[in-house]
Amino acid sequence: MENNQYDVLIVGGGPAGIFATSLAHIKGLKPLLIEANEYLGGQPLMIYSQKIIEDYPGYSKIKAYQLINNLVSQLNSTGLTYFLKTKIVSYIFSRDVFIVKLSNDSEIITKAIVIATGGGMFSPNHLEITGNDHPNVHYHVEAINTYQDKKVIILGGGDSAVDWANELSQVAKAVVIIHRRHEFRANGSNVARLKLHKKIDVFLNYEVIAIANYELTCRSHESKQIFKIPFDYVIVQYGQTISADGLKVFSGLKITENNRIPVDISQMTNLPNLYAIGNICIYDGKPSSIICAHGEAAVAVRHILNHIRQYDKPTTPK
Repeated sequence: MENNQYDVLIVGGGPAGIFATSLAHIKGLKPLLIEANEYLGGQPLMIYSQKIIEDYPGYSKIKAYQLINNLVSQLNSTGLTYFLKTKIVSYIFSRDVFIVKLSNDSEIITKAIVIATGGGMFSPNHLEITGNDHPNVHYHVEAINTYQDKKVIILGGGDSAVDWANELSQVAKAVVIIHRRHEFRANGSNVARLKLHKKIDVFLNYEVIAIANYELTCRSHESKQIFKIPFDYVIVQYGQTISADGLKVFSGLKITENNRIPVDISQMTNLPNLYAIGNICIYDGKPSSIICAHGEAAVAVRHILNHIRQYDKPTTPK
């Protein structure tokens, strides 16, 4: 059972959870990170991956996806194991430890749990057309070099779709962006930049009908004309569905009306040995930023370490 015993279980693989895991390892704890999605990164990667962050220490500016890549690289350098597509199914708290059943059919024992699930679980809104299970239909971008010299179709009209079209035009052979409405919802300056690229073809007011082999079929809402567009990859940016259902497993946990968890100065919730950090937690004067989440991770890890040392100290014989 020793392989299944941990000092701390971190729930959520966004910037708060990733850093908390790396920091726990640095401080000599044995952590385990679990993430409900099939990749790490959380909201910065799924919602605003191309956003430029200007308030992160050490960088005058850095894009969100680059910051996530740095945090994941730091985590991977530790050699730690983490579980993707994994949730807590149930747990028992007894004798100062949690016995936790996970959705990957494993059972672990941990001395503390840190909830770092952000605003909730983000699930991309999927295509609902014939061929939506095509292996080269992507819902997020992990590595830009995947699209080097490729024909890429981007679906969507918000900031993430327009930002990726601009970004990938630097490496892709050709980029097509298709939006179902007659104008984009993205930031005006980014839309203007989009229209300056000769490598980007824009299809506004078009409906995507089907995908077959490596060809996407779309239809104009106005003329009803049908186009077939060849591709190497399709990137779907139709937004996200957010769910806070993952908190229901924590029986007795105090949660506010807007699904935030109140914490004390040690980041502990109203339940013993259960902590919360990042956007999921709330306290008076809390700022919402990644560096604040990292600070909260440091506070929680420090408190967990002190708590464990308190019980690990050898007793002095009388």
